[in-house]
Amino acid sequence: MKDGGDRVNNRAGAKALERRDSAIEALRASEEKYRDILESIEDAYYEVDLKGNVVQFNGAFCRMLGYTSAELMGQNNRAFQPSEAAASVFATFNQVYRTGVPAHSFDWQMIRKDGGIVTGEGSVQLVRNLDGDAVGFRGILRDVTERRRMEQALRESEARFRALTNLSSDWYWEQDAEFRYTLMDSRHARAGSAQQSFLGKRPWETELEIEGPGGWQAHRDLLAAHRSFRDIIMHRTLADGRPYYISVSAEPIFDGNRSFIGYRGVSREITEQKIAEERIQHLATHDSLTGLPNRVMFSHLVSTAIASAHRYQRQCAVLFIDLDRFKFVNDSLGHEAGDQLLKAISKRYKKALRASDVVARLGGDEFVVLIQDMQQSSQVATVARKLLSAATRPVALAGRDCHVTASIGIAVYPQDGDDEQALMKNADIAMYYAKDEGKNNYQFYSSDIRAQSLERLALETNLRRALERNEFTLHYQAKRELGNGRITGVEALLRWDNPELGPVSPARFIPITEDTGLIVKIGKWVLRTACKQNVAWQRMGLPPICMAVNLSARQFVDERLVQDIAAILKETGMAPHLLELEITEGTVIQNAEHALTLLGEIKAMGVRLAIDDFGTGYSSLGQLKNFPIDTLKVDRSFIRDLASNAEDKALTEAIIAMGKTLQLTVVAEGVETAEQENFLREHACDEMQGYLFSKPVPAGEFAALMSTHLHASRK
Repeated sequence: MKDGGDRVNNRAGAKALERRDSAIEALRASEEKYRDILESIEDAYYEVDLKGNVVQFNGAFCRMLGYTSAELMGQNNRAFQPSEAAASVFATFNQVYRTGVPAHSFDWQMIRKDGGIVTGEGSVQLVRNLDGDAVGFRGILRDVTERRRMEQALRESEARFRALTNLSSDWYWEQDAEFRYTLMDSRHARAGSAQQSFLGKRPWETELEIEGPGGWQAHRDLLAAHRSFRDIIMHRTLADGRPYYISVSAEPIFDGNRSFIGYRGVSREITEQKIAEERIQHLATHDSLTGLPNRVMFSHLVSTAIASAHRYQRQCAVLFIDLDRFKFVNDSLGHEAGDQLLKAISKRYKKALRASDVVARLGGDEFVVLIQDMQQSSQVATVARKLLSAATRPVALAGRDCHVTASIGIAVYPQDGDDEQALMKNADIAMYYAKDEGKNNYQFYSSDIRAQSLERLALETNLRRALERNEFTLHYQAKRELGNGRITGVEALLRWDNPELGPVSPARFIPITEDTGLIVKIGKWVLRTACKQNVAWQRMGLPPICMAVNLSARQFVDERLVQDIAAILKETGMAPHLLELEITEGTVIQNAEHALTLLGEIKAMGVRLAIDDFGTGYSSLGQLKNFPIDTLKVDRSFIRDLASNAEDKALTEAIIAMGKTLQLTVVAEGVETAEQENFLREHACDEMQGYLFSKPVPAGEFAALMSTHLHASRK
């Protein structure tokens, strides 16, 4: 029985061992499966006991921290925690321990073996034994270091963007795939009202207009093509009437699948910049003084008019206008008065023209007019007459009426030129011819005028070198006293003999010296030469006589005139009382205040003063009595027809009588007949000058004339 019992017990024990081995094998297999599962997951798995010592982990946990399994096993998790993170990790674990509720998705920063910081996003839950007692913690950690870095960078970028938005006056906006505004942001004071006006609308559904070719349709095509754009100008008018401009830039937005989802962009107000640009553009194409188009814009308009005239077989014309005597007004009354005159003339010219015609200012006193769609030359002539009339009306300047005239040259397309440059050039040539014809008239361009223009150009070119080449000489015309017939004075007259052109009449070259300003330098030479000659005659034994020298209007306003006169008198040794300066009445009356001061300074030197060509200007003897004048010269136009013109006789007689009343020496110019001489003598004219007694002669001939005259008077 005993043996039987033992056999039973042995069989039972063997089965128990077999079951135990099976259980152990099953456990080992389960653990291997568990290990395989842990190693297969990419996230880090860990287990720690209640003290935080690492008791279980997978390879991902080792890789995340950079340690081997042997280095990690048994280590306390606090060894991997930065001091600033330890408190929050402990708090989380403690919360799980006290409540038994797992914690999910919390960040756990740990120190890698290489010293770097790694961030794990994970969970932790409480581990209990079979009796339900807490024995540790387990959890999963996912390495989110790069993601957290990117999220932080994004937050910082958004913060910077927000800061920039707050600092900038620009607008940031977004549109959806149908181009409706979904976001508008700015620190601008009107942000709220603007958002209400724009949100939910497409750009072309707002009050904005767009600049550029194609308008809104071109912009819609651009958006439909999902293309970026830069600095597109949009504008509208505000409620108070002020303009409002913005510059808009944007780029398309695509999602991760490259599907278009809208636009984002910025808008910047550029109203002041735009107004400034328009102002600059206006200044670039308009004259700043008068507001008229300038040369640049006029040239463009003429070219456009020519193209149109060619297309429709029509004519157009250019009128080149130059104000006569403007330089004198500007120099004598000052630049401010000159500017006022130009403004007044500009307004008159605009009123005289049709709306389709254009007047522009080229600079100085030069204007040009474009007549478009003209039918015949008489139409242009009518316009020219209107412009002449507009210029001649007096303009109130510096408390007095100022008179100017105009000279106009006309060139017609296509006969006078087939492009803008040719028309302008030929109109300019015709204008100079109008000046040569006595000013205050208009002239159409012709081949004859061109020839004369080339002649004028040759004259001007040679004039600029005439002084240095010693081509000028002086001739002298005697003045004879009507009472006793003796020579009492002489007038110095400029002559020019050019090797190429031959002798040139003063009537041809003197106006050019005035226009070019050469008269100032040449006038000084005349004054110096005449004074030297007078002194030379006296050294020859001839009696001292008064030397008359003409002063042009340009010389009269030269700021160094008084100093030059004094210097020349001192240099030549000429007695001041033997010098007489002749000035036209227009020069004196035009700026009476300046003339009174200047003539007073000249008179204080002892120099005599004469009014030349009296009767041709706007003055009267009543006006001249206020000036320190010594001599009155009656213009030759009154003397020429004394024998046949009763009006000239009456005027000459009245001038002589009034001159004598003012105790002035009266001299008649241009006396050529004995009948004229007798009339002047009968009416008590003091002196005469003209071909009847002597034409202008060289210095040597005048000395001989003086000697002969002296010998005759002594017999």
